[in-house]
Amino acid sequence: MSIGKVQAQLLADNFLDTLGSDSDGLQPRETFTEIILLAGEFIESAQDNLNDTNTNASGKLSASLEASEPVQNGPIMKIDVSMNYYGKFVNKGVKGTKGGASTAGYSFKYDLPSRKMLAAIKDWQTKAGNSVKNSNKTKTISRNEQKNHAISDLDRTYAIARSITQHGIKATGFLDKAVETTTNKVADRLGAALKIDVLNSIL
Repeated sequence: MSIGKVQAQLLADNFLDTLGSDSDGLQPRETFTEIILLAGEFIESAQDNLNDTNTNASGKLSASLEASEPVQNGPIMKIDVSMNYYGKFVNKGVKGTKGGASTAGYSFKYDLPSRKMLAAIKDWQTKAGNSVKNSNKTKTISRNEQKNHAISDLDRTYAIARSITQHGIKATGFLDKAVETTTNKVADRLGAALKIDVLNSIL
C-alpha cells in the first residue's frame, strides 16, 4: 500500500467528517494522517520483508496485503490490515512431519499434500515457466509428448509439495518484523503530530 501525505490527509479529513467533531475543539488531523501513513508503511515493510526472504515467488501474498479505509470504532480510528490466510504460516512457519519448526505451533499432520497446496505450487510453476523465454516456439509437440510432459510436471509438483509437508515451512517473521519496525516509529511520529494538532487548536 503506497500512500502519500496528501492522500493520507484527505482520508483523515473524511474520518473527521464522519466523527462530526466540534470545529472549535481539538482537530487531530495531523495525528490521524500519521496513523494512516504508518499503516501504509507497515504494509510496505511487510512486502519488503517477503522479498528479502525470497518467499514472494508468486507475488500473491504480497499483493493480498492491504489496509482498509479508516472507520470509526467509537471515538477511535480503526484501520484493518488483511492478507491471504496462509500468510500466518509463512510468518510463523509450519513444522513438517519429519522436521522443521513453527514459532506458533503450526504443523503438517500428514505427508499427503492437499489439493490446494498442489494447485498453488502448480500455479507458481506455471508462472515461473512463463517468465522464461522459449527459444523453440515453432516446434510441433505430439499428443504423446504433451501427455508425458504433463505427467512429468505433475510428478515434480507432487514431489515439491511432499517435501514441504515433510520438512515444513521455515518461519520468515515477515509480519512480526514489520510490526516491530512500525512500532518503533509510532511514539515519535504520533507525538510530533499531536503537538501540531494542539498548536493548531489554540492559534
